[in-house]
Formats: sequence, C-alpha cells, structure tokens
Amino acid sequence: MTAQMVPGSGRFEALDAMRGLCALLVVMFHIPIYHALKGVPAFANFQFCVDMFFALSGFVLYHAYAHRLGDSEGGVRFAVARFARLWPLHIVMLLAFVGIEVVKLAFLRADGALALDSKPFGDGHTLWEVITNVFFLQSFNLHDGLTWNGPAWSAAVEFYVSLLFAGIVILFPRRRREIFLGLCLAAGMQLFERSPHTLFVSTDWGMLRAMFSFFAGCLTYEMRMHSKGKLATPNMLEAWCVILVAAFFLTIPQGGLQYIFPLLSAIVIYVFSFDQGRISVLLRSTALQRLGLWSYAIYMIHTFLFQVMKMAASYLGHKLHIDLVGWHNNEKLMLLGTPTQAIWPAIIISIVLVIPFAALTYHLIEKPAIDAGRRYLAGQANALSPTGWLGSALARATYLRRRATLIAAAELRFTRDAFNGYAHPAAGRRRSSRGLAS
Repeated sequence: MTAQMVPGSGRFEALDAMRGLCALLVVMFHIPIYHALKGVPAFANFQFCVDMFFALSGFVLYHAYAHRLGDSEGGVRFAVARFARLWPLHIVMLLAFVGIEVVKLAFLRADGALALDSKPFGDGHTLWEVITNVFFLQSFNLHDGLTWNGPAWSAAVEFYVSLLFAGIVILFPRRRREIFLGLCLAAGMQLFERSPHTLFVSTDWGMLRAMFSFFAGCLTYEMRMHSKGKLATPNMLEAWCVILVAAFFLTIPQGGLQYIFPLLSAIVIYVFSFDQGRISVLLRSTALQRLGLWSYAIYMIHTFLFQVMKMAASYLGHKLHIDLVGWHNNEKLMLLGTPTQAIWPAIIISIVLVIPFAALTYHLIEKPAIDAGRRYLAGQANALSPTGWLGSALARATYLRRRATLIAAAELRFTRDAFNGYAHPAAGRRRSSRGLAS
C-alpha cells in the first residue's frame, strides 16, 4: 500500500509474509531435534515472534474492522468472525492431542517397557484442562504451565483481547486512541511488575503480554492513518528495520530490555505497511504470501506433528535398541548425529514436514470454518433484510398491525357517530334544518 490508506481496503502483503516468517521461526524454536542452536542463549529470542504476532493482529484488525464496528450488531458480527477464524482449528488440534494420549495409553498397555516422555492424561493433559481449552481459558493463570497444544495459549488470549478492542471501538469511538495508549502502557507496566526478568510469559500473565503488543499495533495503525502515504527512503528504512530486529534477536536482552520489543515491532510494522522497498518486493513473492496465508495453521499444528515424530522415534529406538531420543534441559529430543550436524535436518524438517500439512489443514479445516462463519453472517443479514424471510415476516406483521389499528379506529369513529346521532336526534335535526335553510 503506497497510496493514502483507506480503512478496510486492500491488504498489507509485506505484513502477511512477515506473519508467515514469524510462524516458521516459532516452528524452528519448538522442533524436537537436539541441534547446536539449542545451546545458544539467543535462540530463546525466537519467542519474540509471538509478540510480533500480537502487534500484527492489532494493526490488521484495526484496519479491517474499526470502520465496521459502529454498533452492537457490528460487534456481534466481529465476534462471530473471530470465533470462526480461531476456534475450529484449535478444537480439531485439541481432539488430535487427546487422540495422542489415547494412543500412548494403548502403547503403554501393550508394552510396559516403552519409555514415554509423559504418562497418558497426566499433568497438562487432564479433563479439566480440556474444558479450559474448549473455552479459550487456558491462559488465565488456571494452570501451572502449558496444556495440550501449547502454542494455542496465544490464540486464546488474542481472541479475548480482540473482543476488548471491539468493545472499545463501539463504546468509545472518539476516545479509542487514548484508551489504546492507556491499555498498552498499563499492560506493559503490570507485566513488568509481575515478570521483571522476562517478557516470555504464557499461561500465567499471557493476557497482559497480548494486550501490551496488540494495542501497540493499534496505535501503529493510528499513526499510519495520519501518514502521507509514502516513505521518502523506503529501502534504507526497511534495511534498518531488518538490522535492528536481527541485532535484537542475536543479543541476549534481559529484564526491562525485552520490553522494548513491542516498540520495535511497531516501527517494523509501520515501515513495512507501505510495501515500498525492495525487501517488501521480496515479501510479496508468491511463496512468502502462501506462507502468510497458512501462518495460523503452521502455528497451531506443528507441535502435534512434532509430538508424533517423537513418539515414532521412541518406538523405533525401543524396537531397534538404538538411541534415537535423548533428554536436554528436561526436554525429550530426537538425536540426529552431532548437534552441529543436526542443524540442517532441523531446518529442512521444519519446512518439508510442517508447511505441506499446514497447507492441507488450511484448505480442509481453517478456510471452510471461515467460510461457514461468513455464510452464517450473510444468512443473518439476509434474514433481517426487507427481502429475507424474517424481514418479509416482520414487514407483513407490521402491515397487519397497522391495518388492525386503522380498522379499530374506523369502528370507534362509527360507533361514536352512531351514539351521538341516537342520543341527540334534535341536534341532528337542527343541524339538518340549518343546512337546508342555508
């Protein structure tokens, strides 16, 4: 978008690709292979991609929906659209993880000597945690750690933060900027007070983390709306953004320094929202656009695929009496040669395994759910329109009610006139006489 921006129109293609790249980096962070990067402290900074997700969501949702959130009806439509976007795939993956626990239970009963990374339906995989996951409540400090599909914690808090966003836009349209700024600063300060040493919280204070970056993204969109629609030096600004992000990732920011990242995210989003520079041209390539399209599926399915990989490796290693899995920092990982040798297999598996399954998941689950939500909303709108069945019924009911009112009024006038004529015949005759005389 290089022209003056119109709310709700067009797409930010560079930002779409950025979402896909962030999802792929999260996959790399979670891949259960013991490689050399696992021992590098800066490798943990891949978790900043989650904060970039939140900021991107705030920016894009503000652009797509703020002009449509004029009343409670618009708010309901927004909530339905977000629910259809996030919940169906989340539930499918939750059921898939329940299936893994059933398989683990069956394997354990068949071969008690098989070593599992956790007992079936143990901590993090109980019925209570199924219930909280169904209602997107797993990230409200109800559990000691991540449950079932770990990355789903961010989808859960984003759902509720987006509802808060919609409520603010509907109820306080003229004060939303001030409220967004207040919530962004308040969430950041509250989070720092509770977690001064790291921004990487999830199931405990994940809601504050989401609000911090999400409303930073909203404020970025406000600045973008008031821009001139064009950058003077786009290539240089985009290059500096890449350098700053790389420098931030490669260093080891601790404590308060980590809380700078939402501001850095805002700068990056603002610059790349113009889609002007040469890096943006690269981001608009078909492959990266596809990656952005499948980003939510990539994010939601990868831990399931990795869990299946680890189970298969454990089973084969047990049967073949070779070490295919091992433990590193209390995490069960696959062993593929030396840690240095395992780097490229980890990268290749992240791409070759996860992306095709994500594309399939998008087309079979995510997109049909989104389309179903749109059809539902369209059906509700048609039903309430003058030509819809409910609109026609309401119109006919209104017509019959008015007709009954007119008939009742006519009958009342007729009865009143008849009564007056019967009670005062002389007056009636006098009026008639005067009429004749005149």
